[in-house]
Amino acid sequence: MLLRTAVCTIYMLCGLSFYVFSQQDPVFTQYLNNMLTIQPAYAGSSGALNITGISRAQWVGFEGAPNTNTLTVSAPLRGFNVGLGVSIVNDKWGPVRQNGIYVDYAFRVKLNRSQFLSFGVKCGFNIYQAYLTDLIINNPSDPVFAYDVNFKFLPNIGVGFLWHSQQFFFGVSSPKILKNRVQSETTENVYREVLHFYGMAGYVFFLTDVLKFKPTVLYRWAERTPSFVDLSGSFLLYDRVWIGATYRMENSYGFIFQFNVNNQLKFGYSYDQTTFHPTQVNSGTHEFLISYDFVYGRRGRQVVPRYF
Repeated sequence: MLLRTAVCTIYMLCGLSFYVFSQQDPVFTQYLNNMLTIQPAYAGSSGALNITGISRAQWVGFEGAPNTNTLTVSAPLRGFNVGLGVSIVNDKWGPVRQNGIYVDYAFRVKLNRSQFLSFGVKCGFNIYQAYLTDLIINNPSDPVFAYDVNFKFLPNIGVGFLWHSQQFFFGVSSPKILKNRVQSETTENVYREVLHFYGMAGYVFFLTDVLKFKPTVLYRWAERTPSFVDLSGSFLLYDRVWIGATYRMENSYGFIFQFNVNNQLKFGYSYDQTTFHPTQVNSGTHEFLISYDFVYGRRGRQVVPRYF
């Protein structure tokens, strides 16, 4: 009951802001394995047909907390210097539900033996729902919560640029350009999507024959919402085990663990904790990953090592 009261209080205090102005896209700790959801130019860059699933349970123990599941499929068309991808996203938090599917197209320009420029476009849609009448509120006559938002179709497009090699990457993207308008059929309350912009970079340092270090940074800017910077660093041992830590400025910190079973199969787990009274608000965020590469090349070997 206490949790229900707390979450409803939050909705009451910021209901106009999330319903009228903006609704944040999902955020992932293991975003390097889920980059296709924010960067269309990433399609096909791994050099193999890849299928990746991520499940994220945020702020466990807090009722109405975000829960997100994604499935991405990506593959190169080698003869055409093209990469193709598909992203499926299921996201829910509080009374809001979003289900989306997006198709990605990337054209790759080879600069030299190991470096590429990729230009990507993304198109697809979200189905948006908000069960506002299910909330327990102090003022039942409040028009903001008087009616649900049912099955709103939100088409969108995005663009991205990625400069990458086996050892580094640098990119910028805007995965949703259109500012869709959502309005309840029986009220004047309006929710409008906002523009998101991402900048990303990373580098792999070959420290020894068995040890590599990969620092990465992700910057996100969105209209009318706070920007954030993700800083992370991971060590790779024997090309098998990734162990690292991450820090989202003024938001959270955590660790990342990934295990490469073989050239094709990888499992991952990350744990985040908020920097604002973590023991009083929630018991942390858990994120699970599974990824499989259908490898190309002779003898079943992957042509490009998967460092990101």
